[in-house]
Amino acid sequence: MPEDTFNARIAEARSRINQLPDEQRGPLMAILNETVQRHEEMKQNFARIHDALGEWQLMVKYLIFDREATIRERDELRRRLGNQGR
Repeated sequence: MPEDTFNARIAEARSRINQLPDEQRGPLMAILNETVQRHEEMKQNFARIHDALGEWQLMVKYLIFDREATIRERDELRRRLGNQGR
């Protein structure tokens, strides 16, 4: 859900809750505030996951590059050793 839609729905819920009698308002406001807090926590967690995924992708690229370089070096050494034996 887009952030502006979420905020609009929270504002609407808050407005409706404020129209209720005091004894009903307290528990519902607590639930609404917890919902907002958990939404923020989820956004932070998804940002962390996104960052970690980016780092992981970069590490995989480095590993692939290193593997390819190692294979090239190995093949070059084998070629040199093969030429020395002849």
